[in-house]
Amino acid sequence: MTAQGGSANRRLSLVTVDQILSSLSNIAALIWVAHAFEPIDFGRFSLVILVYTVAQVVFRSLISTTAIVHPEDADTRAGDILGATVVLGIGASILCSAAGLALIAADSAMGGPILVLGLSLTFLMLHDVGRYLAIAKQRPAGAVTLDSLWFGLLVVGFVGTEQLGLDSLTWLIAAWTGSGVVASLWVFVQCGAPTGGGFAWLRERWDFSWRSMVSGLSASGTALATASLMTLFSSPIAVAAFRAATLLGAPSTAVQMAVGTSAAADIAREREDPRAVWRHVRRAILIATVVGVLNLVVLVFLPDVVGHAVLGEAWDIVEPLMLAVSLKVLLMAAQSGLRASLIGTHRIQAAMVTDVVSIVLVGACMVVGAAWGDAEGALWAMAVGTGVSTVCWWVAVIWKGRGPLPDLPARTATDEREGEDGDREPVPARPVRVAPGKHRA
Repeated sequence: MTAQGGSANRRLSLVTVDQILSSLSNIAALIWVAHAFEPIDFGRFSLVILVYTVAQVVFRSLISTTAIVHPEDADTRAGDILGATVVLGIGASILCSAAGLALIAADSAMGGPILVLGLSLTFLMLHDVGRYLAIAKQRPAGAVTLDSLWFGLLVVGFVGTEQLGLDSLTWLIAAWTGSGVVASLWVFVQCGAPTGGGFAWLRERWDFSWRSMVSGLSASGTALATASLMTLFSSPIAVAAFRAATLLGAPSTAVQMAVGTSAAADIAREREDPRAVWRHVRRAILIATVVGVLNLVVLVFLPDVVGHAVLGEAWDIVEPLMLAVSLKVLLMAAQSGLRASLIGTHRIQAAMVTDVVSIVLVGACMVVGAAWGDAEGALWAMAVGTGVSTVCWWVAVIWKGRGPLPDLPARTATDEREGEDGDREPVPARPVRVAPGKHRA
């Protein structure tokens, strides 16, 4: 193994550890709620997690992914990236807090949890962007540090609320988000203070960022819409079971996300070498497939005694869903490296269109499945839809001819490169191969 390959494997290992730690905070809270609260609160907490996930996807798509595929920005303009995060985070916090206040005025039990989430949202997004900045800088140990801090503080927060008798769902959400707020302060130690160039950075990268955001929102928005539509056909308990089952698959999907993120970061730095790009894609698919198989074995054959120990009474409504969830995770493995190859080589237009098409198909399948068979029907339909989306990604790569083996237009020292994302940036005075059918702008 070459030194470069060994370094890439070490980075991938750390990114994987980080993604697992990131999912553990949500799973730990899920397990705590399952044991300490009624099933209805279990469903409410799942909805709070879903709102947080939508916000997280927006910031990952708009800011974090852009930093990943423009590593020069992560290396030299981290303060501008954090500045953009703060500005957008304040806006997101205001919107979420206003929604929480409106729910409180309507005497909804969701009001307090949503308000607490809204007040914390800016710092939680800073924490997440800080993780991806560390990965973009090829220093994933920094991301591991941030998630380890959150998880450790979360344990302290949960134990503290129990000792003080603060047993409402709002206080649990406060412990969960508060630990993330404190952990987010370490981002400033790792990356420095936010600067006022955030809007300038967003404007420069907007042609890439908005496509990335549409791509990400098509996934999270579909998940939110599907969860809402499921309530028309299913009971709140069935919706909670659906969310719990998908969260139980989170460690495996976290690994798949890790290999995809690591591959995109590496491809962004080596996008002119087709063999290197394809090497990262193959590695991502292989690792994701192995993890998907292990996930299926663990979840499908998990003994009831272990399931009850983890989820308490909620296990009885979740256990029938494990096979469908496991098959969905396994089918996702075949697309792990493909999206990374398109994004890492700045083919964001192709990635955006494929994301929108495939996620709409998955969402439609899930709604039909929920109408047909509650949570179990929705998850089986999701597995079918995921298989269709995997085919979509392969078709996009083959049809465009740009997947694992991209070529960039030739430029000279006096030229500027303008990619599909519309970015203009200077490049070295060395030619690269011109892809068939491409012409100089």
